[in-house]
Amino acid sequence: MNLFFFVCILFNLFPVFAQDSEEDLSVNKQFWFDYNMKNYINELKSVSGFLGYRSISQHAYNKFLVVPTYNILHTKAAKFLNLEKPIIHSFHLGGGLYYTQYLDEPDNLELRLMQGFKFFTPPIKNIFIKNYVRLEERFQKTMEGSTNWSAGLRFRYRISTVIEWKKHLFSFNQGFYLPMSVEVFFSIKETDRFNDKIRISPGIGYKLNDDWKFEVYVTYNRTKNTNEIENTTNDFTLRLRIFKSSIKKGIFIKSKEENLKELIE
Repeated sequence: MNLFFFVCILFNLFPVFAQDSEEDLSVNKQFWFDYNMKNYINELKSVSGFLGYRSISQHAYNKFLVVPTYNILHTKAAKFLNLEKPIIHSFHLGGGLYYTQYLDEPDNLELRLMQGFKFFTPPIKNIFIKNYVRLEERFQKTMEGSTNWSAGLRFRYRISTVIEWKKHLFSFNQGFYLPMSVEVFFSIKETDRFNDKIRISPGIGYKLNDDWKFEVYVTYNRTKNTNEIENTTNDFTLRLRIFKSSIKKGIFIKSKEENLKELIE
């Protein structure tokens, strides 16, 4: 737990050079919290999702998120390529509701649809790398009595991994690990607000058992907050994630490799 407190102290020491006034958020600090749930229907299908909260300093807004996802594990290899394992690991379909409560301007509502797939690249020295490719259709509305919606289309690509903390973790059934990811965003058509560009997320995780795990990240996020070119911010975020899985007994044979892959988001 000493590392957890070290991360919190490090985050609070981040310089926020541009915050001489409450209105200037070009460099800012944020706090994100999300509670993630996953329920396995069978060996190939699961339903997951998370409830989230985000805030920014100076206290300009609060954001609330509800994001469900339907997941399908892919097990069929391409026989014509003479492959033993499938190239694509899993498919994902989902949606999301994002409500931003502003203190000094009208609130913003976003509805989001998403489709994506994940695949693993060949491991490097027993380090597994997961790739997540996702397309999002975004619909935003300003809550000021207007019935107009702005529509956007965005492509996202995330690469993520976990590193074994050998001193504390032996079988990946319990103990510490180091998650990290880099994600890039390409807006085919931008929406009015929150058009992210890049997100870098190193973190610390702890797996309590097969059902529970906890992760803390210090994240850098570059965001284009509106369609105005000059309104791009550098966000430094402390993110706390709690994961709860419901696994039916006997439906999985868990090797260390599969336990390790399961940790990677």
